[in-house]
Order: sequence, then C-alpha cells, then structure tokens
Amino acid sequence: MKKLKQYFLILIASFSLLACTQISSKETESDENLNFVESIELAHHANSWYTEELIEFDLELYFGGKERFNGRVYMTPGGGKVRMEGKEEVLMIFDGDKAFISPDSLSLKKARFDLLTWSYFFAAPYKLSDPGTNIEELGRNVLGDNSYNSARLTFDQGVGDSPEDWYVLYQDTATNYLVGMAYIVTYSQSKEEAEQDPHLITYESFVNIGPYPIATNWNFWTWNMEGEMDKLLGTATISNLKFSPSNSGLFLIPSES
Repeated sequence: MKKLKQYFLILIASFSLLACTQISSKETESDENLNFVESIELAHHANSWYTEELIEFDLELYFGGKERFNGRVYMTPGGGKVRMEGKEEVLMIFDGDKAFISPDSLSLKKARFDLLTWSYFFAAPYKLSDPGTNIEELGRNVLGDNSYNSARLTFDQGVGDSPEDWYVLYQDTATNYLVGMAYIVTYSQSKEEAEQDPHLITYESFVNIGPYPIATNWNFWTWNMEGEMDKLLGTATISNLKFSPSNSGLFLIPSES
C-alpha cells in the first residue's frame, strides 16, 4: 500500500512537471511570435502605462558640456501635455496645442522643441503604436560593439510637429527593452539638412518604478547608418520619478507668458 501511494505521488508530480513545461513552452512561443513593437510594449508594460494619470520626474540635461535644462518635468503618459519647471522660476508649458514660456520676458528660442522632444524621448517605448506611425523591421544590426534587433520608425504626413523626422530603433535581445534610438531633427531645418547630422540616444541604467523599466541615464551620440557612435554629445539623468493623480491646473497658462 505504501509503495502504491508513492507511485501515485510520483505520477502526480510527473504530470505537474509536464503541465508546467507545456505552459512555459506556450508562453515562450507566444513571446517569440510577437513583432518588434509588441515585444517592446510587453517588456515595458505598455498595457498599464496609459492607466497612469500624471508622471513627474527630475531631469538634468547637458549638451556640449553646458546645462540645457535642470528641473522638474510633469507630463501625461503620452506627452499630450507637458510642464517643465526650470531654475530661476523658468516655466514652460505645452497645453496640447501651443507652447508657452513664463515669465514673458524670457527669450528661450526652443521652448516648444524642449517640451515635445524630451517628453517624447522619455515616453518613446509607449509611443510606437500611436496613430500615424509606421514600423519597418530591419533585423539584427550593429550599434557600437553590440548587435541588436532594429527597426525604422516613420510618420504619416500631418502627424506630429515634424512628420519628416525618422528614427532607427534598437531593442536589447535579452530584455526586449528599447535601448537606443537614432534620429534626425527637422524642427528648424529641412530633412536633407537634418540627415547630414543624425544623432543617437542610448537608454541606460534601467530601474523598475512600479512595473515599468525606466532608463535613468540617457547618452547622446553622433551616429551613422553603419551603427558607429564615436562622439558623446550630451547626457541626461532621470531621478525622483513618481506617478501622481491628474492635476489639470499644472497645464493652465500663466497670464504673464
């Protein structure tokens, strides 16, 4: 009787192990069948990102050895509205349509660019399925000393402030995180001019904030189609990030702006 009981226990354990193996195989197979964007969205938990109401964090940004911005950023998950509070009471707001700067005596030439660009870079893993985006998978490509899954991102006409912008996306093969984006900026120049000087942002030092992997260090580089990134152009640090309840008052336009 004792031996029979042991036999049944072994049999049950064997079935349990087989079931777990089958489930694991199905999960792996399902992940492997995801396309480039879907696998990034799954890794970054995009399914819950847009349930958040407000995201805020400190951003310290340097280009060419000079401080470009140092302050607090508030944004909706998709960057539809953005508020940037800098030093010496500098305030920039994008209300979903127009950009404003306060006090109105300031002459910050690229306020709209700053409001839209840095928030886009922050939310990029969650923007790849936006209406009007187009993804062309490029397979494995070299970037620096490593090889990554890659794709090209373009936009339909009339989408965004600069629909002629394009990005080359790099995905880590181990984590499926978005770890790099080469890009051009046509905001104040033609596409042909912008393509003479493409740049690259690399996302590094990921930290889990809730379920979301957040890159706390950004590096900006020169870049070319061969994946060479020879010169460091700038750096950014993300810190003190938290999710907050919605606060529409943050995006109201000051009278002196």
